Amino acid sequence: MKSGNEALITPMPSQKIRLSGKGITVPVQGSPFQVEMGDQRLHIYPEPRLIPELGQESGAFVLFDPERYYSGISHFLRLAPGEKLAINHRIRDQEYVFSRPKEAFRRHFQVKHTGDALVFKDPISELGTYLSVVREEQDISRIESHRLQALRQVCTIYGPPLQPLAPKEALETLREVNRLLKNDAYRREDSYGNPGGIVDLPARLTPIVVGDLHGQVDNLVKILTENAYLESLEKGEAALIILGDAVHREEPGQLENMDSSILMMDLILKLKLRFPSQVFFILGNHDCFSLDCMKAGVPQGLLWAKRVTELRGEEYRETLAEFYQRSPLLVRAKGLIGCHAGPTHSKVSEEMLVDVRQYPGLVREITSTRTKTPVHPAGYTGGDVRRFRKALGADEETAFIVGHFPRSADETVWLDIEKIRNHHVIYSARINQVGVFTRIDGDMVPQVYPAESLVAWANKQQLHQLPASIVSLLPSLRRDR
Repeated sequence: MKSGNEALITPMPSQKIRLSGKGITVPVQGSPFQVEMGDQRLHIYPEPRLIPELGQESGAFVLFDPERYYSGISHFLRLAPGEKLAINHRIRDQEYVFSRPKEAFRRHFQVKHTGDALVFKDPISELGTYLSVVREEQDISRIESHRLQALRQVCTIYGPPLQPLAPKEALETLREVNRLLKNDAYRREDSYGNPGGIVDLPARLTPIVVGDLHGQVDNLVKILTENAYLESLEKGEAALIILGDAVHREEPGQLENMDSSILMMDLILKLKLRFPSQVFFILGNHDCFSLDCMKAGVPQGLLWAKRVTELRGEEYRETLAEFYQRSPLLVRAKGLIGCHAGPTHSKVSEEMLVDVRQYPGLVREITSTRTKTPVHPAGYTGGDVRRFRKALGADEETAFIVGHFPRSADETVWLDIEKIRNHHVIYSARINQVGVFTRIDGDMVPQVYPAESLVAWANKQQLHQLPASIVSLLPSLRRDR
């Protein structure tokens, strides 16, 4: 567990240990730690998993700046067993973790997770880096308590347990959302007086960008319980942007399963009602009833129409089609352009994108195109991205984020795809992890979380009916079993 240059120590709660060149090995016992680097603090907490898969904790730790983490949307680092993490200004996006990055980067602090211990090291001993145990006032961590309260709030917003709405309530919810979309916030009118194709978010709203969900309701709920996302929505400080393809499962053997897609749309619509000027659904190619919507030979568009009609009736299906027709195609914000699939091949103007519903070919490209690869030789290129940014008045520093085309079978975020600077892909439908982009210090930064089966657990615990004080005790009760 340690080498000859590493001292094995079990810190006492009031003890502060100076890292002075040698490594300090601390057994993993579930305690959080604090590292002081001058005026910069770094907290290292066991990863707050509410629902350990198969009864096992992940064993990972999260590293964050408590000054930033508890005051709003912020960035963090993750350290899994077997990994080593160095605080280094050359590592992409790491500066967004810290309130005082210069203080952190002056040192060469490192932490290694051996599985049963954490090894802390700072070879720049003269600057003074100190390690101590964080003393929690409660039996559970502040992060875990915050996540539980957020999960309870999701259940409260939804209303009943997290299960498909009754047909009558579902239809009325959808109708109400469609009424909202007639005068949707931050959308310039097109030439017919309808909300145009672009959502123009004000700079005061922090975007929370979610990729394809494909019926993975747990992943949307997971996002809402992490960071300060839901809290920031409640404060009117953030906007949730879903980049389309909310429906149609993608895992092998599940392509014909449409039931989780029903719940997914119910939850998105409820969120839109709760935050009408802060939740925006950007249309994807799967968000339809079209015969052309296929996956591995399965006509998912037709199966979706059939299942919706079976459960909710023909009027609901027609009203959902109206929702799709009224949904925007693009989002534009400070430092961000987002759509489902990608840019158009042809030269377009901002006016054309506002009037995009008059150009079916543009709608098809924005929702279905892919980057040019040997498999997709007709796909879009870096030149198309540059022209599209220019049409929207954005420079190359503006992150252009899309979903639709995952680049591998196991990841959730891909940066600078095809070497196109600041052009990223996010796919949020993985069964083991979920990615999201958010804006920190003016830049769009990816965050990845382990997936959890939160819906079934929240329903079993009846969180929406429990007082907040009882909700906070649930993790400790689980561990005591």
